[in-house]
Amino acid sequence: MKKENQERFNRVIIRPYREEDESQILNLVHELEEELAEKFPNVQIESAVQTYRLRYLQKGNKYVIYVAEVDGKVVGFLLGYPSLGIPEVDSLYDVLPLENGQLTEEFYLQMTFVSRPYRNRGISTALHREIINYAFEHGYREIYACIAKWNIPELRVIRSLRFQAKDLGTRYRLSLKLDKTGANKLGKKGE
Repeated sequence: MKKENQERFNRVIIRPYREEDESQILNLVHELEEELAEKFPNVQIESAVQTYRLRYLQKGNKYVIYVAEVDGKVVGFLLGYPSLGIPEVDSLYDVLPLENGQLTEEFYLQMTFVSRPYRNRGISTALHREIINYAFEHGYREIYACIAKWNIPELRVIRSLRFQAKDLGTRYRLSLKLDKTGANKLGKKGE
């Protein structure tokens, strides 16, 4: 049985989000909220399901989402967007307030989540590699994330991809400069 599970997990597809993925993404958001409630039992967790439905998963906005699919089921996702450099300010708008064709230099990784049964199989790393390639191919010079210090699994993934950390107290700002040399080290497609 174990070998069968390993073979099944070898067929992970990383691809851009499609509208028909919405309900599966919302289920994953709900699963994430349940995990946070377990981890922080004395904190009231406010549901983000509506925010995802009405904001992040809508067409024509700044958000870029990649999903991990196993046997037709979405088992994880990564959400990011072009950033002006301050996530708190970036959260105030959904369409990038720049002239047509103008790019920011930074791309922010806002959220990564993989369902529990599919963890420790390289899925999060594969999602990150795909979004790094996306950012590189679209001309961003840096990709970064702000990750809580208690989120050890995500910190491990990010650090394995050569992101540099800056201690911000309760979290780290992890960044990766995107140039031809750096992107090649990460296994840019076609190389």
